[in-house]
Amino acid sequence: MNTSAVARLLNVSHSTIQRWVTQLNMDVERNQLGHYQFSDEDIALLRKIQDQLNEGIILQKVSISEKKIRKATIQKHSESNKEHDQLLERVIRLENGLKTKADDVVSYQLLQHRSEMEEMHKLVKKLEARIEALEKPTGQHFDYFLAAEEAAATKKTKKRPFIKMIFGNRKNDSSSWSTADSD
Repeated sequence: MNTSAVARLLNVSHSTIQRWVTQLNMDVERNQLGHYQFSDEDIALLRKIQDQLNEGIILQKVSISEKKIRKATIQKHSESNKEHDQLLERVIRLENGLKTKADDVVSYQLLQHRSEMEEMHKLVKKLEARIEALEKPTGQHFDYFLAAEEAAATKKTKKRPFIKMIFGNRKNDSSSWSTADSD
């Protein structure tokens, strides 16, 4: 069967069939023009690949070498063992699916940690820049210190209240007034 016929049989595009064959390194015969010629065994293998993809396994994780071996062992077993082999095959596919999911979770966590680390790195750079700016001596800081020293060096004078300045101190002035009256 050619690629187009297999694609119609599996209800996919013919480019999908070609992609599966090339990415999974399937050993498919070619005719004189270089077109694929699929045997019944190849079609059965493509159906298994399609089933795995429908179950959520990504194309890079699909394993076809185990399927060929299992296919040969299924032919050697009796009918009662076929169910056992099918169950075993399904368990293997589920394990592969779990491995894929676990890999996806770990990848997601790594990406999250990486973004958090990048944020922390940016924050550290900002803090380093601020510390450098604060440690760098500038003329303004020097002027502030000089002004503070000058203010401390000047002596503050005590201000007398306005009324006391006009009338003076009563104790001292009352004695002088009393002497002036007696004169």
